[in-house]
Amino acid sequence: MQLLVSAIIFILGSAIGSFISVVIYRLQAKKKGIINGHSMCPACKKKLKWRHLVPIFSWIFLRGKCAYCNKRISVHYFLLEILTGALFLVSFLHWNFLIATPSIINPEFLNYSIDLTILATLSFYLVEFSFLIAIFFFDLMHKEIPDQLSIPAIFIAIAGIISFSPIMQTGVDMLIGGGIIFLFFFLQYIISKGTWIGGGDLRLGALMGILLSWTTGSFSGWLVGILGLVIAYLIGGLVSVILIIAKKLHHKSTIPFGPFLVIGAITAIFFGQEILNWYFNTLLM
Repeated sequence: MQLLVSAIIFILGSAIGSFISVVIYRLQAKKKGIINGHSMCPACKKKLKWRHLVPIFSWIFLRGKCAYCNKRISVHYFLLEILTGALFLVSFLHWNFLIATPSIINPEFLNYSIDLTILATLSFYLVEFSFLIAIFFFDLMHKEIPDQLSIPAIFIAIAGIISFSPIMQTGVDMLIGGGIIFLFFFLQYIISKGTWIGGGDLRLGALMGILLSWTTGSFSGWLVGILGLVIAYLIGGLVSVILIIAKKLHHKSTIPFGPFLVIGAITAIFFGQEILNWYFNTLLM
């Protein structure tokens, strides 16, 4: 049963990834009908058939080219689908809502039930991860984080977290977590007059702090938020050094920071408590 559900979750994720690629294209092109409308080749504008839209497999079978004009299709479509599917699968394995109990008649046979609380938690994070994946690729490709992605994600995060936790404690945690990261970026924005980071990074930072403020571990959410920020800067710095050494980047170049914030946030969501436990245990030894 778990194997079957895992496959379904991965397929769902890859389908969401395919939809995200359409959203990114239409947002960037400022086209109407982000949700509605037919998929078409950006080059020849021909309407794509269903067999051209099967996540992951269509790109492979078409060898990364349009079925009509033979124009190369960007590899980001393939990566977005497979990475979203993988993230959905990892999320399911982390928040596995299936409860297996041995049958009374035959203990070797398992009966399955669903933990609705865990299912709700998983659903919440899958929605937020979808927004984060969209922000990751949009900023990576276009060096911009549109409000159409970050603002809805913020409101959904606030509503979702409040529904799961006592409102007073949750409100305090979100204010502290979101406020610390937002203020950190806001000061950089003011000091640099918007040259170090953009307004999109401010809103993504707030989203990151709000998401990470909800934690069930021994460490406070704001501390997990700071960890996510540290991870983002460490990975961003490492990638920048590698690109400079490879002469793909010089000291005056700019690279989008949103993808690193997304990586830091997702890493902290999955492993934040464990990393902090390891760090403080090592530090206090």
